[in-house]
Amino acid sequence: MPSTRPEGRDRAGSHAGGETGLRIPGLDGFRAVSILLVMASHSGLQNVIPGVFGVTIFFFVSGFLITSLLLEERSRTGGIATGAFYMRRFLRLYPPLVVFISITGAVWVAGGHALHPLGVIGALAYLANYLSIFHKELMQGLGGQLWSLAVEEHFYLVYPLLLPLLLRRRALAIPGLLALCALSLVVRVLVCLRHPEIATAYTGMATECRIDAILFGAVTALAWRSPSGARFVAAATRPAIVAAGAGAILASFLIRDELFRNTLRYTIQEIALVPLVLAGTVAPGWSRLKALLDGPVALRIGRLSYALYLWHLAGLAAGEALLPGAGWRFAAAMAVGWMLSFAFAELSYRLVERPFFALRRRFGSHVSAQENPLDHSASEPALNRGAA
Repeated sequence: MPSTRPEGRDRAGSHAGGETGLRIPGLDGFRAVSILLVMASHSGLQNVIPGVFGVTIFFFVSGFLITSLLLEERSRTGGIATGAFYMRRFLRLYPPLVVFISITGAVWVAGGHALHPLGVIGALAYLANYLSIFHKELMQGLGGQLWSLAVEEHFYLVYPLLLPLLLRRRALAIPGLLALCALSLVVRVLVCLRHPEIATAYTGMATECRIDAILFGAVTALAWRSPSGARFVAAATRPAIVAAGAGAILASFLIRDELFRNTLRYTIQEIALVPLVLAGTVAPGWSRLKALLDGPVALRIGRLSYALYLWHLAGLAAGEALLPGAGWRFAAAMAVGWMLSFAFAELSYRLVERPFFALRRRFGSHVSAQENPLDHSASEPALNRGAA
């Protein structure tokens, strides 16, 4: 079978079990694109920059990566260690989240505002999306961006238990996940028709309405790692298909109909991401796209993406507090806010995330303590060559 080994500067390295692996190029670049779209949208450009599409990219890439890693683990060991998976997720996400909530909550209270205990509990329990829909006031001072983290964690609470069941009948795995994607679209349509007063918030943040973005990433990984994966990747990344995917995404931005935006917009964007993500990661060729997504700047921003996700609203708010006003003062405030966001993220990465690297490796993570963004072995995902 033709190799799906990506071109470029990838280097082999050893990881748990002593096998030789290759990282997937481009994933940090997609993370970088995702968080930069979100930050730009939150900088007063929400009518021009589609920040919610940045979240869709992140969901898709997350499903693609985690499924690939779980399939690799199953191929190598014969099973999936769910306990280790949950511990890796906990050590990856929870310490930075606790520190972020503690600091921003303290600043909020010091400013004379009230911090609602139910909001804190909800944020720590990954319920921020439903609180943001039904009781937004409870999330004051805690960060409105936490809804998407809740969606992702609801998915990963179930997925490592569901995937082995699907893989027992491998031929049904992809149809089963696609059926869940269709069900998510049906839920969005029903909410829009029956409860239009909450449709935009609910279809945009509820787990059952947004989980299909992660599922489409998972389906793409399953197709890539199947026996016919090389043929699938070659067909999906023909230049005409990739161009059509990019065109579909651009067209989805231009359609302003409310029902479309709350329903089909998400599905079209998620399907269109399939050829784009494959072209930027595992498809042969596409060297210029891979070079763009795998450059040192993209790698660094991608590695900081979770910290930037947590801290960018605080950085932007600090910029506005330092330079209040409209016009050029607002633009200057946003520039300062971006610098502060990256400073906060760098501190969070170095002081909160890095101390847990060694412990994460004990539970099977491939995370490396190396700091050189040009060293590709420092990125977490690593996969063996070829299909599982």
